Amino acid sequence: MKRGLVISFFLLIGLSRPTFAQQTYKPPEVASAGDVYVPYQVVVDGLFVLDVFLDGDGTIEKIDALRDPGAMIGAARTSVRGWKFRPASKDGKVAPSRMTVSFLYRPPNYGNAGVVPPKRFSPVFPSDQSDSHYVPVGVLKFAYPEYPVNSVASGSVVVQVTVDGSGDLKGVDFLHGMENFNNFVSAALKQWRFQAATLNGKPITSKTVIAFAFQPPPHSG
Repeated sequence: MKRGLVISFFLLIGLSRPTFAQQTYKPPEVASAGDVYVPYQVVVDGLFVLDVFLDGDGTIEKIDALRDPGAMIGAARTSVRGWKFRPASKDGKVAPSRMTVSFLYRPPNYGNAGVVPPKRFSPVFPSDQSDSHYVPVGVLKFAYPEYPVNSVASGSVVVQVTVDGSGDLKGVDFLHGMENFNNFVSAALKQWRFQAATLNGKPITSKTVIAFAFQPPPHSG
């Protein structure tokens, strides 16, 4: 009887190891974010993806561009540097880490024509850094939000989404919102697809941030 109990105990420990490994590492996240800086209008392709490297205090060490269709990457970096980050933790202690941040500058509508992602969009995958065992969330597919009918407003909505180990979106937190625009962002997010973050090569639940910048129709400027 005792032998059976001992075997069962060790089986339980073995089965619980993946969960325990997940609990000992907590990925970084954005603690606060403000409005997005938009110096001028984006006309065609507005998705920019950044790989943000953080030290143990949550301070930005460097920002690499994973996707840069041109022009707005400087504005995206400027916005990120004004945000506050919570660092990752490992075994209860803060640790350097990375996280992906996407900026979607929505081109304005022209007449009745909406905006769509480029047909030849390539998924965005953060590289597996040799000095890190953690690889942040990737973007497999994206969608632009709609723009409210008869609106001439501009501004941004910034959300922090939780992506589980299967790459599914499991939660959305609004870090910075706009009345009448938040629902359009929520609807667009249902069409986004993600690649899960990994720790030591195994998928884990993590977070990524997406900033949606809205531009008014041309005739409103």
